[in-house]
Amino acid sequence: MDDTFHILRQTDEEEIISKIIKGETALFEILIRRNNACLYKVARSYGFNHHDAQDMMQEAYLTAYVQLPRFEFRASFKTWITKILIHKCLYKKTYGYYKREEPDTDIINANTKPMHTANNASPETAMMRKEFTKVIEHHLELLPVIYKTVFILREVEGFKVEETAELLGISAVNVKVRLNRAKALLQKRLEKYYSVADVFEFNLVYCDAMVKDVLDKINNIKKDL
Repeated sequence: MDDTFHILRQTDEEEIISKIIKGETALFEILIRRNNACLYKVARSYGFNHHDAQDMMQEAYLTAYVQLPRFEFRASFKTWITKILIHKCLYKKTYGYYKREEPDTDIINANTKPMHTANNASPETAMMRKEFTKVIEHHLELLPVIYKTVFILREVEGFKVEETAELLGISAVNVKVRLNRAKALLQKRLEKYYSVADVFEFNLVYCDAMVKDVLDKINNIKKDL
């Protein structure tokens, strides 16, 4: 990436979106990279495996791109596209079908660089986090979706109670109740070990592929306009 692109990555979200709407489609990559990790974790929380989660993410990004001129900045782009993704996940689970019905046994390569890492962690701490990440994911997978999704949105992605309530279409009280229930269901002895940045990693290798796939599809959309 050139210096200009690196500067734009720090640019205000509203300015980036305005530039994209005016025709600078390549800048959509910035929004993709900023939101890949969040969308991946949310999709996985609905029970989709690695490949299906990526499919749902692509659909959400393409919908967001097409509807971007109607984005009114009443919430952050992250909140907006997460809501799009959740709607697609619910629709797929209710009316759709899984293109890959086999059990989810996909393993993300531990040697690839994750998008988020704890820079100040010692090698021993980093190793311990890696060892417990799979255990945490296993316990999260066993939670009912209504608890798992709230946990991901609140504890992993940092959405506020009110934002989570709006995204899921439930009351703020229910958000708090479900989060407390989710925490209670996770083994207390593991809570001090997990790193929220490690849960359901979306590694850089997959981030690059997502950017390429989405931008390719956006270019095809532009050709048809």
